[in-house]
This record gives sequence, structure tokens and C-alpha cells, in this order.
Amino acid sequence: MPDFFQYFVNNSFWAKGLSALVLLMYLRKIGKRPQIPGLADFQRLALLLLITDLALFILPQWWVFPVLQGLIVVFLHHRIASTEADPVNVSAWFWVLGAAVVGVGIAAPLLGWPAWVGVAGPAVMLVLWIALAVRLYAISEYNTEGPSLVLVYRRTLAQVMISFQILALVLGPWGAYLNPFVQMLLFPLANLVHTWVLTYWERSAENDRNRQLETLEKNLASLFEFMVAIGSAITEKLELDKVLDFVVRSAVKATGADGGAVFLVDEFEDVLRVKAVEGDFPPPYQVPPKVKLKIKDLANYFQSTPIPLNSTIVGECALSRQGIHIRDTRDDPRMATNSQFDQVYISSIILVPLMQGTKVFGVLAVVSRRGGYLFNADHYSQVRTFADYTSLTINSLFTYIQLLEKQEMEKEVGIAAEIQGQLLPSHLPRVTSVSLAAFSQPAKGVSGDYYDIINLRKGQLLLAVCDVAGKGIPASLVMVMIRTIIHLVAHQPGMTVSRILDIVNWGIAGKVSLDRFATLALISYDFAERRLEYSNAAHHPLLIFRAATKTFESLDTEGIPIGLEKKTKYAQLQTVLHPHDVVVLYTDGIIEAMNESGVQYSLESLERVIQAHGDFPPEKLKRAIIEDMNGFVGKAKQHDDQTFLLMKVDG
Repeated sequence: MPDFFQYFVNNSFWAKGLSALVLLMYLRKIGKRPQIPGLADFQRLALLLLITDLALFILPQWWVFPVLQGLIVVFLHHRIASTEADPVNVSAWFWVLGAAVVGVGIAAPLLGWPAWVGVAGPAVMLVLWIALAVRLYAISEYNTEGPSLVLVYRRTLAQVMISFQILALVLGPWGAYLNPFVQMLLFPLANLVHTWVLTYWERSAENDRNRQLETLEKNLASLFEFMVAIGSAITEKLELDKVLDFVVRSAVKATGADGGAVFLVDEFEDVLRVKAVEGDFPPPYQVPPKVKLKIKDLANYFQSTPIPLNSTIVGECALSRQGIHIRDTRDDPRMATNSQFDQVYISSIILVPLMQGTKVFGVLAVVSRRGGYLFNADHYSQVRTFADYTSLTINSLFTYIQLLEKQEMEKEVGIAAEIQGQLLPSHLPRVTSVSLAAFSQPAKGVSGDYYDIINLRKGQLLLAVCDVAGKGIPASLVMVMIRTIIHLVAHQPGMTVSRILDIVNWGIAGKVSLDRFATLALISYDFAERRLEYSNAAHHPLLIFRAATKTFESLDTEGIPIGLEKKTKYAQLQTVLHPHDVVVLYTDGIIEAMNESGVQYSLESLERVIQAHGDFPPEKLKRAIIEDMNGFVGKAKQHDDQTFLLMKVDG
């Protein structure tokens, strides 16, 4: 009996069992939670800790703990290295020491080394934890975006784990890691610290996700207000300068910036001119020293001096057609003249080109002059959204003013068609795993149809087809709103096609008249899993041609059109595609195309062409569908807009 009791104590069954139970409960909790970014990391670290417990439970040898703890510390190092720019050069020897711990632990029993070598385990592990502490304490808000989590847990984690290794080292002559005190108290304590970090990490990620959704709703409300005001500005024939004043004021408010400005390209010279300024916006480039002496002189110099396109960071943004986000001006030589604490000091800056197609109108910029307030990726995304919509607005406003000046109502159709045409992708994205084709033909120059193909992230694609009720400028503006909202929310983490429809509807309903509703269908496709998700707002069902069986499958979800009821919630379905399957999204102008006898082309005719030519590449299949439809219609006049999208899974 005493021998059994001593074995029980030495191997600390109860401590390891309790620790393992806590980790199992944690893993079970994670498994029931919706997937959020970083959740896989929680599972990996929890599994490593659980394996450590179970291995020590089964194999109570001194070398087991260094091997598994070495893996855990290397994992934590990898996570830290992925969040900051390596301000302390410890990476190389950190990995060498981690490999040494694992290597010694594995080699010792194989080579028959004595147990006293186990003292080396705590010694090297102590060095590893000190190295990790150095990495943790090198992180700050100035070299890492969003460091709050590291700042909270680094002290407890470093102190407890370093103290643990010191105690194990001191107890080396009495068994080190095999000492009953270490096994019964320190092992569970170490795992509890890791579990605390994991739990805090998870809660922080969940809170960040909730804050992102709250910020997204707030940004959407701001954007909707912005779009409605811009629409009113066009209707009321406001001057361009007043519209730009409203744009920069909205951008400053949405990002919490200290100042903002809009620069427009001069039509006759290769220069940019300041057209609107809000708040405190110093020139983001070098100015004569005497100009800095008085704020009034600085403001006059900034607003009256043109900026060459081939100089300054503003000209670089316009010339390169690329947005620029400098989180901290101290880290960028282009802002060297603005990183000193004087009249032109700027702590953080965002610049985004205003452009439509390949034409650059100008630059929208916001700045922060507070050292403790640096723009993040969300702020950059907000400014890009404002810039995209502003570009569409400027282009539409120029076109609309031209229409008013000529006073020829016949021009409205062509202008609206130009606006609508600029909403469609200028070219289809080149992606792996699938092939794409698209066709859109308006009935009378102005189409009520809209389609889009968006690369969400590597390996995921979003397809959209929309049919807006009505014609002309009003319908085009509704398309602008729908397109803007989709592009704004589609890249947000955790977004599903049904959630995107919910947000689009929430933004449109109440902002447009009831006769401006739209039907909308969305597809999200994941290349790796070949998983397709589909949601539908009163649009035609999704058509899938299964290549293996030469049969068709139809997917549809219930839902009313976009813009009718603000609180509508949309459902979604999912399926898995196989090699050579063809997915078809279409508007009613395709299947309802009529010949001279008033007979419709029909869905059956469309299916027949796809079935006969399903082995064709999408572009060739598109031509086959068009030729068959045109052959059926003959000389009859096109009475509705015609649009369809094809996506084929590559073999």
C-alpha cells in the first residue's frame, strides 16, 4: 500500500488528471464556438499542453517534459514573431535553443545518458523563456499594431514560467522535473497559466470581432448618410466644391482624423491642386522654413501652391494609382520632414487615389497629428471606401453637369449607361481552380442589371448578379449604393453571403423609394474545399450543371427583394462542386427573351445548350449560349436587359 501511495504521489495522477480535464473542457468549448480568426492556434496550443500531460502521465521520465515544453515555447515564439517586426534580433539562436532542447530530450534515453543530465533541461528551458520574455517586452504600440493582448499577459506568463524553470533547476539534485513537488504543483500551475492566456486570447479575439461588427455597422450608417447626402447634392445641382467639402468632412469624422484634404488633378497641367480642406491638415511635404512661422501663412501656402505629380507623397499616390498608409511617420523616410514636432508634424497619414477605371481625378487624404493616435487597417479601409464612392460621384457629377448644360434629355440614357458600365468589372479576375465568363447586354442603352466578381482573399471568390427595378440615373445610383456596400463588407472577417445580403438590404431599405427595389443573388466559392455558398433575394435560382451525371441542380432560398423591408433576414444554402461542374447565374432577360411570335426562350432552352456544350471552356460556352438565344429570337426587338455569369471548376 505505501509503495502504491508513493507511486501515486511521485507521478501526481491527480494533478495531471485535473490539468488534462481542464484542457479537454477548453477544447470542447472551442469546438462548439463559431469559427473566428486565430481559433486554430488555440486548439493547437491546447492540444500540445494536453499531450504534455498525457505523456507525463504515461511516461514519467525526465526527458519527456523538455521535449514537449520545447515545442510549446517554439510555438509561442512563432506566434509572437508573426505579430511584430522582430525589434530584437533573437530569432536565430532562439530556434537553435528550441531544437537543442528537443534534440537532447530525445537523444538522452536513446544514448543511455544518466538522469542527472536532466538538469540541463531546466537550464536550457530557462534560457528559452528568458528569450521569449525579451521578445514579449520588446513589443509596444509603436512597433506592433494591436499589441494590447501581449501587453496584458506577458508579465504573468514570463514571471511564472521563468520562476518554474529556476525552481526545477534548484531541485536538480532531487530529480528536477521528476521531483514530486514539481510534478504535483508546478506542472499544473504552468498549464493553468497557459490556459489562462488561451482563454484571455479567445475572449480578446471574440471582443475584437464584436467591436469590428459594431464599427462596421457604425461605418455603414456613416456611409449610408454620406451616399444619401451625395445623391441629394447631385439632385440639388450643388457645385463640385461643396460636394468635395462634404466628402472630406465625412472622411475626417469617420476616421477620427485631425484633418483631411482633397487634391484634384489639373486638367491642363501635370499638377495637383488643393480643392477642399477640413480641420488641421499641414502640408505632407517639405515647406520653406519661413512659412512655418505663422499658421496663416502655412495655410495660404498649402492651398495656393500646386503639387507636381512627380514629387511629394501626394503626387506619388496619384501617379502610382496606389493607396498609401503610413501608420507611423517616424518609420518612413518619405515623411522625414513631417516627423518633427513643429507646425507640419504628422504622426500618421492615409492617402487614396480618386480614380475611375484608369483615369485619376485626384487624391483623398487624412492625417493624425496626435502621437498616441495612429491609423490602422480599418481606418485605411474606410478611407478607400469613401474614395471609391467619391470617385464614382465625381465621375457621375461631371457627366450629370454635362447633361444639364446641354439640356438634352436624350443624353440621359447614354450617361446612365456609362455610369452603369463603369460599375461592371473592367476585366474578369485571373484565378486558379476555376474559369469564368460574363455577358451583359442592356435593352435600351441603360441596363438595370449589375454583376460583379470579387477576390475576397486567396482561394475564395464572391460572385454577384443583381437586377434593379427602373432605368436611368436613379437606377444607376441604386447600383452604386449596392456595389459600394458589397465591396465594403465582403472582405470583413466572418462574412457569409446571407449576412452580406442582410447588410445590403439594411442599408438600402428606407433610403430609396419602394419602386427602386432590386433582386440580388450572391455566391461564395472556396477553392480548397470546393464549397459553394448561395443566398438569394428574390432572384432566379442558381443553376448548377453536374458534369459527371450531365444533369442540372437548382439552388434557391426564400427572400424578398432588396430595399422593401429593413428587418428582412436572408437564408443560405451550400453545396460541394466537382471537376468540370458549371455554375450559372442569370437575369430574367435571358430566359424570357422573346421571338417575333412572343414565345419565350425559356430555362429549358438554356439548359439544353449547356448540356450540349458543357465540356466547353466558359468563354466558348458563353458564345454558344448567345448564338443559340439570338438564333431563337431572330429579328425580334430585345425587350429586357440580358446578363449571365458562368463559373466552371477546372479539372
